[in-house]
Amino acid sequence: MNVSRLMIVMAEKPWTLAALHLACAMARRGEANVTLVKMVPVRHPLLLGTEAGLLNFSSAEATALRDMSATAEDYGVSLDIRLFQYANYWPGVVDAAAQLAVTAVLAHIPHSPIPYWQKVHRGWLRRRLGHQQQLLFVLDDLQPSLVWTPSVALQNNIAHSLAQRQS
Repeated sequence: MNVSRLMIVMAEKPWTLAALHLACAMARRGEANVTLVKMVPVRHPLLLGTEAGLLNFSSAEATALRDMSATAEDYGVSLDIRLFQYANYWPGVVDAAAQLAVTAVLAHIPHSPIPYWQKVHRGWLRRRLGHQQQLLFVLDDLQPSLVWTPSVALQNNIAHSLAQRQS
């Protein structure tokens, strides 16, 4: 059985924790390896890949990453944490997925005041990842207070989608 590689793109804390719990439950069953990616914006594209490109990475974000790591440790799962610098967010997410050679990406696409803009972002991201033979899971319907209720069904749906992709 091939083990899937899941990439969680860190977003707001409640969403990220819900996605992390879901991915860690899958990893604990031996179905996935989990990578948590923190996207760090750079002030200028020439700063990509340099120490100066990490100027926008705060100590609060470092603390949040340590908390996420502790959560994974509670599951008995190793969590690979990566900082990924970007000049343009969504292409940066696609590039991170390609560089890490993941099977699937769990990403939160925030709501927009512009009608259908969220749907456009989701479709664009799904197509770009599809060209790389990668899946996109947005988990938009997860509510922070209902994290555990849909997690079992979502976990099985994600595992089924990953299994279909690998066969």
